[in-house]
Amino acid sequence: MAIDPARTVVIANPAARGGGVARRWEALTGAVTQALGGVRFARTERPGHAGELAQRAVDGGATTVLSLGGDGTHHEVLQGLMRAGSTEVALGIVPAGTGGDFRRSLRPTEFDAMLLALPTCEARAVDVGHAAYVSDAGEPAERWFLNVASCGMGGRIDRAVNASGKGLGAMSFLLATVQALGTFAPPRVRLYADGESMGERDVSLVAVCNGRYAGGGMYFAPEAALDDGWLDVVVIEHAPAWRSLPDVRHLYAGTLATSPRVTTRRAKELRVEVVHGEALLDLDGESPGRAPVTWRVVPGALRLLG
Repeated sequence: MAIDPARTVVIANPAARGGGVARRWEALTGAVTQALGGVRFARTERPGHAGELAQRAVDGGATTVLSLGGDGTHHEVLQGLMRAGSTEVALGIVPAGTGGDFRRSLRPTEFDAMLLALPTCEARAVDVGHAAYVSDAGEPAERWFLNVASCGMGGRIDRAVNASGKGLGAMSFLLATVQALGTFAPPRVRLYADGESMGERDVSLVAVCNGRYAGGGMYFAPEAALDDGWLDVVVIEHAPAWRSLPDVRHLYAGTLATSPRVTTRRAKELRVEVVHGEALLDLDGESPGRAPVTWRVVPGALRLLG
């Protein structure tokens, strides 16, 4: 058995899925206990708490930390694990959120199937992204990301979706995207991939992908792999809304690279400098600040179950 229940902590976010985890608390925790045995649950109480609980779990001797919630919960748990600095602790994903983008890069992808797989699946080393950026307060800041990071429209959409309470589920992301297309003011940015200039351009979005999906099922990087040591770069140049709307279908079909407005490549590091305008950040569905930002990949930095 890959998981030792006595040394496993499940960090659960009751606010995930618009409060759905809290409403189904007994059923969800009962299913986890039935599948995995006598694991310990730690319930989050506020934003950022999941990271604190993850770090505390590692310090207390946990060998497995399971994140029960959505992408925001997984993102916070990652911060705690990386701060703890242990390479021996495995992270497991128990998907119970709204967008559920990171789980789409895993197999299996659904709650029940993941629970059945976790007791016997082995942990494998995967890459983690690191972001050095500017906080909303104007101070230098850094975070880790597990899935996809971006700047531009992605940060704008994050803030709109998170403020909405995600009452429409995954449709919240599509609605916010369509609304942003008509009102978004594109920043002009200067890009450097592994030190090589990619020039200046007005952009709707600049993304670096460790996983494949973001924005509630948008298929940004079909070739991205969690363990290949690369970030898949996607640059979407700005265009008027009437020209941008047809590209929305590419976002869900995994065919963004066929659009003449899109540039793709791979890099170990991407630097985004703002020439003018504002480029809000998106890190795993959270928006903690803005560009300038430097993203880099840290190969094999995390042990992941599933």
